[in-house]
Amino acid sequence: MPKIRVAMYGLTSEAYRLAADLGERAQVTIVDETLQMAMEIDPVFLKKNPSLQEVMAGEPLLSFKPLEQVLGDSQVVFFTPKLRRPSEEALIEAGTKLRDLSKYLSKGVTLVNALPTGPGGNSDNIMLVEKQTGLRVGSTLTYAYMPLKPREPKPAVVSAAGFQEKGPLDGLGFSPNSQNVFSAELEYASSVIEAVVSSVTEIEMARRAREAKVAFQRGSDVYLDEFTRYLYELKAIQSSEETGESISYLAGAILKSFDNYVRYVVDETREALKEKQLKASRTKITLLWSLDRYEMRGERLQVAENIQQRLRDYVTDVALVSGERLKGGAEVFDPLKHNVVIVCSKADQDSLKGARRGLRSAESTLISATPGLKRE
Repeated sequence: MPKIRVAMYGLTSEAYRLAADLGERAQVTIVDETLQMAMEIDPVFLKKNPSLQEVMAGEPLLSFKPLEQVLGDSQVVFFTPKLRRPSEEALIEAGTKLRDLSKYLSKGVTLVNALPTGPGGNSDNIMLVEKQTGLRVGSTLTYAYMPLKPREPKPAVVSAAGFQEKGPLDGLGFSPNSQNVFSAELEYASSVIEAVVSSVTEIEMARRAREAKVAFQRGSDVYLDEFTRYLYELKAIQSSEETGESISYLAGAILKSFDNYVRYVVDETREALKEKQLKASRTKITLLWSLDRYEMRGERLQVAENIQQRLRDYVTDVALVSGERLKGGAEVFDPLKHNVVIVCSKADQDSLKGARRGLRSAESTLISATPGLKRE
């Protein structure tokens, strides 16, 4: 039985991992939408190379195909774009990339939107696709909404308009588990807000505790890496609602709190410099954060860049370092300077524990980018 022809429109980690999951059922091609090139990936290669970052760093020899041919022949096309425009511009970038993809869609294709939207967002997408292609959802086109969480290959919810059983989606193992697309949007948006409210509460209560110089007993070990997990979704939820709607206010308030947290991290670092009377020329700040430069959303990368830029107002030597470099034994701490290390994820904290020997040889201050901003 021939495999289902699948294309991933977007060279992203989520698309790559999803391709690996579908490898036995589908013939998968990944499209680099920036370079407009299509690469066929076989299951053996995917099993041997589980990380897209490592694959791209190694400059692999892959077979390329014409973009028009790949997308025109595909039975299922997953929309998995790599978004890198700042702030709300990312939503505009997503629409532009979907419009570009629509040029290549043919009759009978199943388009799967794997990029989260706010409530009503897919209705706008469907109108855009129908206008660009001349196809109609339910008759000549199937449209599915299967949002992928950051760095995860399995959809949070599965829904489709114009879905037919025994079609290609069913053959890939995806059956709708939500009543319709709008219902799926509400379910996913609800899960996102529920997941972030507790983090925002901790951030704000811990800030008040620091200002009052009292202990905050409920502080957790949730790091900045987790705080920034759903920034794109929150922007989409905020923009999808009419001004004045409660859900829009709620998403906006959460985004404001996360934005303030970046300032708290910088302020805490500046306070540490003042207390230890450290000179800028004798200080190095290391932002220890293992970032995936191929994930769909660009918010984590933008937050890291934002923190770096703000810290450089006080110290010139500010570096962004992956915890993997510590595991490899690379020298990232300066023995001639005081090293302020801001740890941004649990994985990086674990990597740092294994590299304490290199840190012991240099003066250091550790700041955990958790709600309490604990210092060591």
